[in-house]
Amino acid sequence: MNFNTNKCHILSIKNKTQFFYSLNNETLEYVTTNPYLGITISNDLKWHSHISTITKKANSTLGFLRRNIPRCPINSKRTAYIALVRAVLEYGAIVWDPYHRGDIDKLEQIQHRAARFITGDYRSRHPGSVTTMLTNLNLDTLDNRRRDQRLKFMFRTVRGSIPALPTETFFRPQKTNKRHIKPKHFPDHVSSNFVQQLTTNNTRCFIVPTAHTEQFKNSFFVKTIADWNQLNESQVQAETITDFSRLTCGSNTQ
Repeated sequence: MNFNTNKCHILSIKNKTQFFYSLNNETLEYVTTNPYLGITISNDLKWHSHISTITKKANSTLGFLRRNIPRCPINSKRTAYIALVRAVLEYGAIVWDPYHRGDIDKLEQIQHRAARFITGDYRSRHPGSVTTMLTNLNLDTLDNRRRDQRLKFMFRTVRGSIPALPTETFFRPQKTNKRHIKPKHFPDHVSSNFVQQLTTNNTRCFIVPTAHTEQFKNSFFVKTIADWNQLNESQVQAETITDFSRLTCGSNTQ
């Protein structure tokens, strides 16, 4: 296999001494971000760069739809948005689900603009107007959808449907419930999961991994296990992913 040195880079996660590597007698360049399988990874393991990339692409596609199908029926525009815009905003979302309020809002703003495009209502500016549009269009918030996607992925993992993630390796059963502590909220973070890990509501709860960094506290395993422990007994005991989706996500799963 031949490698193109112009497309090979070095991305170091830890702030340690940098070592220089060469390929075909050419020194490889250090970078702070780099795309991998459609997801932009940063050397600080934060997702600002990735979210900026996908929001730019989604905005461009939404603009294309506004120019080319402005007079199509609402159902057609809704379908186009889901297939061409929202799909971009949700690709691999269980990996990069953001926790900074600015990133969350940046994603939601695109869906808000899409709601105006779909309904053709660009004039309503009173508080709650866009929320009403989204409700009428049966479009849940992207934040809620990412949570649902994480939980459904965990359901499949717990049921052994994902061999690459053995349950006994990544999920340790929790034997006793712990008392509930009221979460603290900070202006630029979604922090409820930090303390929800101390509360359990079902008999299939798992121990939340101990996290000492902001990035790990908000990674898939820590955040999703905490959310899983909040589910009720009927939800975690669902027989199929369809039943789990119905019980957990409700009817708004599109």
